[in-house]
Amino acid sequence: MSNKRLNDKNQTYTIGLLTCYISPGAREYVIKTPSKLFNAFDLLTWIIISFLINSFLYKHAVMVFLIWLFLKKKTVRKESILAIRDVGIQVKTTYWGGSSVSRFINRQKVEDVIINEGISFWQIKSYMAILVKGENKMIVVFENLLPRLDPVLIHVYQGVRTILFS
Repeated sequence: MSNKRLNDKNQTYTIGLLTCYISPGAREYVIKTPSKLFNAFDLLTWIIISFLINSFLYKHAVMVFLIWLFLKKKTVRKESILAIRDVGIQVKTTYWGGSSVSRFINRQKVEDVIINEGISFWQIKSYMAILVKGENKMIVVFENLLPRLDPVLIHVYQGVRTILFS
């Protein structure tokens, strides 16, 4: 564990891209995207836009810019899970554009928290999910960023279960 800071009874520490906030009766785990705000795709896009502007193709340049802006706003910046003893779980996704989507699951509706594996043609990905009573779909935590099983998912799984099922 690196970057450990203790405040009264609150504790904050970082493991790679995972930041943990622990206070009595609650734990929050935040994963930030490993990609930067400006990357090679963005550079290529701006080169194309510059070329289109220099070629007096303004409509095309505006169209490429709007598509780039739309894709950028929908890029995930961070995902988090907040577990509060006797209250429930909040799962939140924050985008580069500043918007966020969150879902709260009441403690009485949480059936279980699991780590599962998804198998695709080329790889096996581990993910953490929340089983909710009365729903036939589980809620996948960190659905867009899909962190590694060890140490991130195991650490979050143990912490959330400690709060909810202690």
